[in-house]
Amino acid sequence: MARQKHTEGFTVAELLTVVAILAILAAIVGVSVANYLRNLTLTEYDNAAKSIYIAAQNNLADLQASGEWDANKNGVYTGKAEVAGEKAAEPTAQRTDDNNETQDDGLHYFYVTAEFARESGMLPQGTVDADVWNQDFIIEYCYETATVYGVFYTEESPTSLNGFYEKGKQDIDIRSKEERKKSGSVLVGYYGGAAARNLDHVELKAPSLAVMNGHILVTDSNLDKHLLDWGTYQILTIVGEKETIMLRLSAPTFNEAKVDVYRKAGSTFTRVEVAADASFCTLRESPSNEGFLPKNTYSVDIAALQAAIEGVVGQDPLGFASNEIVDLKSKGSSNKVLCRSVYGYAQGTWAAASEDLIFTSNIMADWQTEATIDAYVTDDDYKVSDQKGNKTGCDVEISLSNFYDDDTVSDNKLCYSLLMWGSGTWGYVPEVAVHEGNNGQGEGQGSPVNPQDGYYYFKNTSDTQYLTLTLPWADLAKAKEGVTYKVLITAYKVDSRGQMATPKKTLSITINVHKSDYSNYYYVTDSPVRSTRK
Repeated sequence: MARQKHTEGFTVAELLTVVAILAILAAIVGVSVANYLRNLTLTEYDNAAKSIYIAAQNNLADLQASGEWDANKNGVYTGKAEVAGEKAAEPTAQRTDDNNETQDDGLHYFYVTAEFARESGMLPQGTVDADVWNQDFIIEYCYETATVYGVFYTEESPTSLNGFYEKGKQDIDIRSKEERKKSGSVLVGYYGGAAARNLDHVELKAPSLAVMNGHILVTDSNLDKHLLDWGTYQILTIVGEKETIMLRLSAPTFNEAKVDVYRKAGSTFTRVEVAADASFCTLRESPSNEGFLPKNTYSVDIAALQAAIEGVVGQDPLGFASNEIVDLKSKGSSNKVLCRSVYGYAQGTWAAASEDLIFTSNIMADWQTEATIDAYVTDDDYKVSDQKGNKTGCDVEISLSNFYDDDTVSDNKLCYSLLMWGSGTWGYVPEVAVHEGNNGQGEGQGSPVNPQDGYYYFKNTSDTQYLTLTLPWADLAKAKEGVTYKVLITAYKVDSRGQMATPKKTLSITINVHKSDYSNYYYVTDSPVRSTRK
C-alpha cells in the first residue's frame, strides 16, 4: 500500500497563535531592551551629575578661600527677596537622601540653573567636559558654608528639567531612582546627599610649566600614580598683549591627551571646534620619568596649535606676535575627587622654537613655606651658539609674589635677607641676583636690588610685590650631577624708623641640579611641600 502524503499546512488558528506568541515575546524583549537602555542612559546622567557636583564643590572652595564667595554671596548666591535681580531660589525638593540630617538645621539652601551657574562662575568653563558643561543641570547648595548639596542633570530640554524639579513641591521624591527613570517622563541624573559624604579629599601637586623648542610643556605629577582614579585636568591660560586662549588638558588614558580649546572674546571664552584628533598636543614623559611611570606631561606644539585654531572656519588670525613674551598659568583640579586647586606659572616666547627660554616660575603660593626644584641642565656641548660663537643658555628665575602675606600694601615696607649654600659643591655657590618689580618678569624688567648690610630693602608700593631670584645658567652648568643648593629667604616688615619688625616669614627652596641631554634647553619641575598654614 502506498504511503499517504501529508499536504495539509498550518491552520489559520495555528498561524494566529504563533503570531500572537511572537508578538508577546517581541514586546517582552522590547520592554527589556528599552529598560536596559534607559538604565544605561540614567547611569551616564548620574555620572555627569557627579562630575558637576565635584567640580562645583572644588570651585566653591576656591571662591571661599579667595574671599570672593563671602564678598558676593548675599548679592548673588542667595534667594533673599530683598536682593535685586535674584537668580537663586529655595529648593523645591525636600532633602530626603541624607536621613533628614539637613532638615531644619538653620542653614540656607538654594538652587541655580545651568545658565546662571555658568555665567556666575560657580561652574566655569573647563571644570567639566565641554559636552557636559553645555547641557542642562540644577545645582543645590548651602550659601552659608559654600557647600554643594546635590546636582540634577539631563540632556533633554531645560523646560523638562524645570518641570521635573517642580514636582518636589508636590512631596514627590524626585531624588529617588524610580522617579527619575519613570517611563514617559524626563530622564534625570542625580548625585548628592549622603552619597557625597563618602568622597575622598586629596591634596594635589602643583603643575610645572616650561617652554622649549617651540612647545609648551605642562607637567601634572598627579598622573604618576593617580591618572584614572583622580582624573586631574589642567586649565592652561596663555595671555599675550592682544590675545588670550585657554586649553583644558586631560588624560583619559595612559597615552592619550584630550584637549578643549577656548578663545577669549571680550570678557568671555568661546570654545573653538578644532579637529577631534588635536594632534598639536601629545602626552609624553617628563625628563625625570625615565619610563617607569605613566606619561604625565602635556606637550603643546605652539605653531601647530595656531594652525589648528586659524584653520577653523570663521576664526580670525591669532593676535600673538612672533616671539612675543606670553604669560602662562595652569590651574590643576579634578572632577573625580574633592581637592584644592593648585597653580603653576611661567613665561615663554610664542612660536620661537630656536630662541632661548625666558622662564619665570612662581613656584610658591602665599601659603607655602617650602618647595623643591629639580633643574635639568645641559652641558656646554649641548648648547647652541650665538652669532659670535659664544655658548648661550637660560637663567633660572624664581618669582615670588606677595610672599610675606596676602595684604602687602603701600604702608608695608619689606626687607629680605638671603642665605644660600650647597652640598657637593666644593665651596662653589652661584651668584644670585635679586630684582623687584610690579610684573614679576625678572631681570631686565624689574629693578635690581643691592644689599645693604646684608639686607635687601624694597620700595613702598601698592602693587603686587615680586621678589625675583636669578641663578645664572652658566653657573648651574658648571655644577656636577647631584649637586643640591639651598636658598633660605626671610622677609621682615620695616617700621617708619627703618627697624625690622616681627613677625617674620621664612621660605626654604631646595634646588637639585641634574645633568641632561634631553634637549637644548633646561627643564624645571617643582614639588611644593605640604603647607603648614592652618
